[in-house]
Amino acid sequence: MDKTDADISYHESVCRLLDLLTVNISNAFRLTDVPIGKITNDPSRKFPIKVAGENVIILAASSGCYWGQYAFQYAHELCHYLVDSKWPPMRDEWFEEVICECSSRYWLNWLSESTFDPSFSESFKHYEVQRTFDTNSFNFKDLQNEDSQILTYFREHHEDRPHFNFLANQIMPIINDDPEIWSEMILLRTISDNFTFMENLNSLVSQSLKHKKSFKRIVALFL
Repeated sequence: MDKTDADISYHESVCRLLDLLTVNISNAFRLTDVPIGKITNDPSRKFPIKVAGENVIILAASSGCYWGQYAFQYAHELCHYLVDSKWPPMRDEWFEEVICECSSRYWLNWLSESTFDPSFSESFKHYEVQRTFDTNSFNFKDLQNEDSQILTYFREHHEDRPHFNFLANQIMPIINDDPEIWSEMILLRTISDNFTFMENLNSLVSQSLKHKKSFKRIVALFL
């Protein structure tokens, strides 16, 4: 298929955007030696995915220049990629989904203030703000109870965006206050079915070397 100059320019711009995010997110995770494999886009897909067991990320961005969507999806899937959790996923892997939602928001906001392309700054910011509105509230304290209906539901549905967006709204201020916490988010890979949800959260605190205060703030949301 022949490509017009506009198609080529668009493709090159998308690659430049993803390269910029790859470098900066990897640096934030302190994982600059992790090889990033194949990145493709399939507009027919309903959801993007980090392919389990493979160095492959498949985006599901709409055709056209929808920059916020590319950035949002890639920042989310690259977070999963760098955390590199066990497969099949642990029952509390849903919490990693919340943190990867936070990754999307954090990097959208970062892009809105970057020099990537000032004409798209508002687009990035708008996409980030819109995520804060698509929510479904719940009582965080219910997650202390291993038999609670909401925790059972999360463990069976790892893609409940409205609930996870609601929780991300509370975690984002903690991350924004301590952005270097990204360097210890790989601790999410230690989540285990051998522990309760609260034990898994407290394990993040005990394992943290430099960001215990911030992880404690996250745990305090559920107390």
